[in-house]
Amino acid sequence: MKYLQTLEKFIDPLYNGDPDTITETLPALMNSIKMIHTIARYYNTNERMTNLFIKITNQMITRCKFMILNFRKIRRGEVIKKGQEFPSADILWDFEQFPPQELIPMLKSCVNLNNAYQKQYE
Repeated sequence: MKYLQTLEKFIDPLYNGDPDTITETLPALMNSIKMIHTIARYYNTNERMTNLFIKITNQMITRCKFMILNFRKIRRGEVIKKGQEFPSADILWDFEQFPPQELIPMLKSCVNLNNAYQKQYE
């Protein structure tokens, strides 16, 4: 538990940040995970580290999906209620709701996050 608490400040952007913020915190997150793997007896197995990385990866995907589908609402300061976080992805083709000039930068941020994550993992 002590080791996982050291990750808390780096994990928070995975739940509350945008892809750019997550990208900025990746080096520190990965360094902390490396230290935990080196020091913590419980977490120095491949199985446990793999499970940790699966959870981190899944949360990155969930957060990117959330940001892509809700970035305009977030910019306008609208409150997103439970159950309305993930509207159908079909609405991305509605150019009035999701103008390409606004959607494409968000998609690029998510792709950049993926690339940065893979690079940090290597």
